[in-house]
Amino acid sequence: MAEFLDWLARATGVAAVLLALIGYMFREKWKQILQRSLSSDLERLKAELSRENAVHAASLLPQFEQIKHDFQQKLEAYKVGLIAQAEAAKAQSELRKSIALRFSEIEFERLVNLELLVAPIGTDIGAIGDIDPQYKTLEQRTKALADIRALGIATEQAEMFLSLEDRMELTVFRRALLDFTVAHVGIGNPAPGANDELREKIITLASSTHTKLKARIRGLGTFPVPAP
Repeated sequence: MAEFLDWLARATGVAAVLLALIGYMFREKWKQILQRSLSSDLERLKAELSRENAVHAASLLPQFEQIKHDFQQKLEAYKVGLIAQAEAAKAQSELRKSIALRFSEIEFERLVNLELLVAPIGTDIGAIGDIDPQYKTLEQRTKALADIRALGIATEQAEMFLSLEDRMELTVFRRALLDFTVAHVGIGNPAPGANDELREKIITLASSTHTKLKARIRGLGTFPVPAP
């Protein structure tokens, strides 16, 4: 009996070892099967994902091309707009320069015209007034009045380029010339005396106005003109 129990114990140990070994081998086999299955599934999933990505990318390509096309068109339109704005600004700048140049030319022309009338008129009318009364004529009076009228027109044309003070001085100057003409120019009018008040006023105003006009004209030139 003791021998049987000993044999059974040894047999049970061997069986346990065998069972343990079989269990281990069974687990390892299943692990290998599962790993192969998992690897196969992963490869399949990767392949499916790649195909889906390719299909999705292919479906997005027309949209991407359209977006790129729209962007290119907007970019070209923006460039054209910028060029148009630059050209418009350039044209506006050129126009302003042209207007400023023409404005300066008109100012110069009108001030020169005014100066050409102011320079001799006081002396001319004064000289006519000094003529002996028996030699005075209606034509002399007519010419003096025409010169004063021309001075008034030239003053009006240059008015926008003159200060209020200068305009007032020219108005007083023309009035003095007219008063002198009425008093001393024309048939039967006497010559002024040595210290005639109107003559002195004309000389003073003529000198002041002429000096200011010459200074303004020189200031418009591109190079200084020596003073006389």
